[in-house]
Amino acid sequence: MKFLIALTCATILALALPVKDYEGKIIEAPSNPQRIVVSGGMWPFPPILMILDDSSQRVIFMPKATSNAIKNSLMSEFYPHSLEIISSNDENIEEILKLKPDIVFCHLANKKFCSAMSKTKIPTIGLPTNVDNYNYLHTLQNWLEIGGKILDKKDLANRLVKRNNEVESMIKARTRNIKNKPKAMVLFRYGGKNEIVVAALFSNYLLETTGAVNIFANIGGIKKISLEEIYKLNPEIIYITNFSPAMPQDLYNDSSWQPIDAVKTKKVYKIPLGTYRWYAPSLEAPIFLQWLAKHNHPEVFKDIDIQAELKKHFKNFYHKDLSDSQINKILNPSEQAGVLQ
Repeated sequence: MKFLIALTCATILALALPVKDYEGKIIEAPSNPQRIVVSGGMWPFPPILMILDDSSQRVIFMPKATSNAIKNSLMSEFYPHSLEIISSNDENIEEILKLKPDIVFCHLANKKFCSAMSKTKIPTIGLPTNVDNYNYLHTLQNWLEIGGKILDKKDLANRLVKRNNEVESMIKARTRNIKNKPKAMVLFRYGGKNEIVVAALFSNYLLETTGAVNIFANIGGIKKISLEEIYKLNPEIIYITNFSPAMPQDLYNDSSWQPIDAVKTKKVYKIPLGTYRWYAPSLEAPIFLQWLAKHNHPEVFKDIDIQAELKKHFKNFYHKDLSDSQINKILNPSEQAGVLQ
């Protein structure tokens, strides 16, 4: 009997997977989780898990904003089951427990929810959205390392990290000695001139790494600003995120934006939507960096074909053959992709 008990305990321990979270805590996670919950705040994480696993069967709950991105991206074509995953912005712990998850991922900034979940018997891993002052690639690397370990996809995760670093190094090398860098901004949300919201967050890393100057680098996060402030700084390039339904035409067709250089020269760009919204850390990071670099310095990066790079990336890492229409969908996302609720 003692032998059987010892054997059972040993088997249980063998199934446990020690995972160190961002704060250094060791979480005894299941080695082969079949029911994964991703709570609010970690919007980009479910698609990362799905691509790593080449399946949407394990994720059973995700934020509403993630669900809407999936509906309006190729993820719904790759993994039709993803449209059936329960999604909600309500982090009710009792409802989460009813789903009987094997593991829960939460946003570290949501300390109340993470703490409450960690007191249950469900292994709970807190993930950051801010690693090294919102370094896009370092944040993504943290997510890939944890997701890759839990899903036993460390090789793919490592290959993606390596590719990210290679592209970052290439772009930095080409832009290092450029003196005249364009003034740019990221329009995070837009609902008319009374709702203009800009972001530092990942914008600083993304623009600086690809050879531009973020005119709102010092706002310290997300901030509502006035059109007059934009007039004063006069950006040469404007990027619009997929966290808003706003499109370049909204600015081009509004007379109040006409004095701004980026609007005059038609250099307002909607950020693409691949496996997730590219402004947040996504698995198409190396393509996004090249896309930004081409817009910031067309002549320096004229040899890079973004459509060809997309095809290679999806084939090499996801084993997906992109059609021309699918590439067009990535590079020209719909307004509905920016709806978060």
